[in-house]
Amino acid sequence: MDEFRLLGPLEAVVDGKPVHLAAAKPRALLALLLLNRNQVVSTDRLIDELWDESPPATATKTVQVYVSQLRKELGPDRLVTRPPGYLLRVEEGELDLERFEQLTDADAAGARDELRDALQLWRGPAESTAARLEELRLGAYEDSMQARLESGEAAGVIPELEQLVESHPLRERPRELLMLALYRAGRQADALELFRRTRALFVDELGIEPGPGLRDLEQAMLRQDSELRLPVPRREQAAPAQPPRPRRRVWIAVAALLLVAAGVLAGVLVANSGGKSHQPTTTQASPRLRSFTYKLENFLLQAHEGRVQVTRALAGAFDCSLSPDVAAAQLDGVQENRQSLLQQLAALQVPETETALRAADLLQSASHASIAADWIYRDWLRTRTSCVRGSRPPASAARADARATRLKRRFLVVFDPLARKFGRRVWRADEF
Repeated sequence: MDEFRLLGPLEAVVDGKPVHLAAAKPRALLALLLLNRNQVVSTDRLIDELWDESPPATATKTVQVYVSQLRKELGPDRLVTRPPGYLLRVEEGELDLERFEQLTDADAAGARDELRDALQLWRGPAESTAARLEELRLGAYEDSMQARLESGEAAGVIPELEQLVESHPLRERPRELLMLALYRAGRQADALELFRRTRALFVDELGIEPGPGLRDLEQAMLRQDSELRLPVPRREQAAPAQPPRPRRRVWIAVAALLLVAAGVLAGVLVANSGGKSHQPTTTQASPRLRSFTYKLENFLLQAHEGRVQVTRALAGAFDCSLSPDVAAAQLDGVQENRQSLLQQLAALQVPETETALRAADLLQSASHASIAADWIYRDWLRTRTSCVRGSRPPASAARADARATRLKRRFLVVFDPLARKFGRRVWRADEF
């Protein structure tokens, strides 16, 4: 059987023989097609992925050359031309990522064995599209910690969660899980002290308060909420208590890769890195510029959550799982949070450098454009009284979306080099 492996160094075996692709770009192309297996990926999107915002004049021809190289290795029937791009056929069971998704596509509660098996599929750091896949792995690891907590463990997971917090200090979910583990292990004072240190870190580093999940958990601990108690053992046939916890991040590989993970990942690889990691160079850079970069990254992380909620609301309206008024109300809620984010962005102290000033200006412009586009969808939904399946939003919505995307890409041309400089993850326009 043919095999394709993304969870670690990129590997492919066809007809029992390893596929040899030495150059970084063809390997990155194969990874992109595998992530979008059995779907048509347009040539324009492939060019954007492979070269970001600076493709060569011969990009289309170069992609054709890369496709020709892949066909020689994979066979002409597997990689086919389908306007406006290409489709890679992958059968069930041939891709390790598919197995990973199957094992993690379950509620974290009671899924300990599945999550453990999923994590064992990883053979090391991902070589291609690493920021996306590493976020997937990290989310599954957090889910495994959540599953162990919900099955009655507390003290046993504390050392692992402490290490996870140390490795990803600005990531909120590990801190929530560690607070809950400390509380359930009888270390309530330590749990509240962790929140105090977290708040100080976020205010000092990012200029913002911790997110609502952490704040709600602290308040629940202060009032000794009964929902924080250990779950009832399953042998008693009682439902486990559900502690206040962050929404589980589930990997859904859709064509737009809207749920690609966002996370605070230091030293990750990118598709065109040629297998080399980006190491932070903070000793050679301004501390103010470093702090500014971290703050913008946190803004994007919060904006990513809003983008996911907007996508779900619109999808729910179009598949009739949500009524138009409910979907419009959900968009209203997202917009309220975005207005708060914009206020934080406007109050941000920007270093007096051309790059920082340009990044801040472009991000504000892109954010306003994105909000304006979503208002159009909201107002349109308010005019509908029944399911909008088969209906088309006004043409102004598509134009507004296109303008917002252009501004986001211009912002990322400035910001992503900053992110790489400080060892942070890089972003795509459809992620926030």
